[in-house]
Amino acid sequence: MPDFVRSASPTVLIIAIGLLVGLSFTLSKFVAIAAVPPHLALFWQVAAASAALLGVLVTTRTVPQTAPRFLVYYLGAGLLGVSVPALIGYLVLGHITTGFYSALVTLSPMFTFAITAMVERRMLPLHRLLGLLIGFAGISLATLRGLDTSGIEPVWIILALSGPLVLASGNVFRSRVYPVGADPMPLAAGTLFLQLIMIGAALLLSGKFVDSVSIDPSAFAAIGTIGLITAISYALTFEVQRRTDGVGFSQVGYFATLSGITFGAIAFGEAISPAFIVALLLIFAGLAITNGHFSIHHLWRGPRSRHCPECP
Repeated sequence: MPDFVRSASPTVLIIAIGLLVGLSFTLSKFVAIAAVPPHLALFWQVAAASAALLGVLVTTRTVPQTAPRFLVYYLGAGLLGVSVPALIGYLVLGHITTGFYSALVTLSPMFTFAITAMVERRMLPLHRLLGLLIGFAGISLATLRGLDTSGIEPVWIILALSGPLVLASGNVFRSRVYPVGADPMPLAAGTLFLQLIMIGAALLLSGKFVDSVSIDPSAFAAIGTIGLITAISYALTFEVQRRTDGVGFSQVGYFATLSGITFGAIAFGEAISPAFIVALLLIFAGLAITNGHFSIHHLWRGPRSRHCPECP
């Protein structure tokens, strides 16, 4: 992992990942409009991402670990963080708007909080819940137009809702199963390589791989770009996951929504609400509170005295 990435704060990396994911939503919409079969789009996306990370591994002369605990991590992280969410996106974006799908991603932090609390059998700190709620309030301002469900069949809404639920499950899985001391780059490569093998084997056995020749070149270019985004964002994901937990990382969903709305407006001419700027400020505030960069005690009672460190 480059030094400038290792030295960057988790907050900066979370914002960067959110921007990349939002851009991938817009490109996935192009792929869906081009009527590319979802299973083929997923395969070539993972293939492009794997090729990009393979080049990095060759340059750095590193290889992914193959111990059982790493293989378990590759499998779970790949299914919950890459393959299943991407497949859902390719399926639903042909039937719903980019804005609506981006808005649903904002549910991922709340789902992550709930799943984490259930798995750990304890209520997480109040400031983390407050930060998530502030971020959710902000994103709601930005997605009032995107939440229009008129004309959308219920089956696509239900399927789209499963996307943030799977992402939230992936956040919790990675946080709890992350191999201690592992290098994020080989982890990302191993995760994508295993998914590529699984998806490729399924396509070969089903005989559907030959359908790839019918994919439009512009759609192929979009899929390749999504693959590159996947490689970069997933390597950054593992770096963030190394330094924070699933609840903190889950706020990628907020920034993914904002960037998805922005790129969607540029690509499809969708209007941006004036509340967008206010929403952005609320999201930054929520992120700062949840990740501990801003103390609620300082807001209400002022900073603690250095002569009385135990004072609230």
